[in-house]
Amino acid sequence: MEETKNYTIITGSSKGIGKNLAIEFAKNGHNLILVARGSEILSDLKKQLESLYNVSIEVFPCDLNDLQQVEKVFNQINNYNINCLINNAGIGIFTKVEEIDNKELLMQMNVNVLAPIMITKMLLPNLSKNKGSVINICSVLSYMPNTKSSVYTAGKSALYAFSNTLRLEYPHLHVLTVHPITVETTFFTDPNYLNNIKTKLKPELVAKKVFRAYKKKKRRLNIPKLIFWLNLFYQICPKFIDKLNRKYFSHK
Repeated sequence: MEETKNYTIITGSSKGIGKNLAIEFAKNGHNLILVARGSEILSDLKKQLESLYNVSIEVFPCDLNDLQQVEKVFNQINNYNINCLINNAGIGIFTKVEEIDNKELLMQMNVNVLAPIMITKMLLPNLSKNKGSVINICSVLSYMPNTKSSVYTAGKSALYAFSNTLRLEYPHLHVLTVHPITVETTFFTDPNYLNNIKTKLKPELVAKKVFRAYKKKKRRLNIPKLIFWLNLFYQICPKFIDKLNRKYFSHK
């Protein structure tokens, strides 16, 4: 091992939820390994966090759409002691399935599903040794489909299912899934998408709630809590919810 200190890994940590998770975890004394595409942004965030908090920050630029690069980078990261992995990076392209370019389809599946599963698999011995945590940022769409989100929903549902199976196979690990509604970030490829969403979460709020759920060793975090009841209602009356989706959300 290169380091005897414990580290928390955050993917997609250059902006949005990931950046705010980095701030929240550093503020609470966690050494961090930050992973994202933008090396300059990561370096600036490293300087900011190390100047504010007594923590060690390492940065690893990586494009999660490139699975060969993912394998190479995380082989290096595996030399550190890892006690928490946060699979936060994601991408959403919201359109009807027939309108999705195949390149965009593969990119969503790589970033939202295959990369986090590959990363988790690679780090499992490391995490197991430290009886660590895996936090997967999923979505409300992991439970309930919505219009113009078929590929994104498929990816997040797969990540949720993977998380639940991982928890069964490795009971000594803490596995937390996070299911927020729309968050105000630059995550969306269409800049006009957010303008059509009335209720949006602040990434700072999401980060704080995730850290609290992590400390309490929760299995699942719905933001807001109302999602639990909406999901329950969807299981009972799926046709009714589908009609509402088509009527009120097809404009997105």
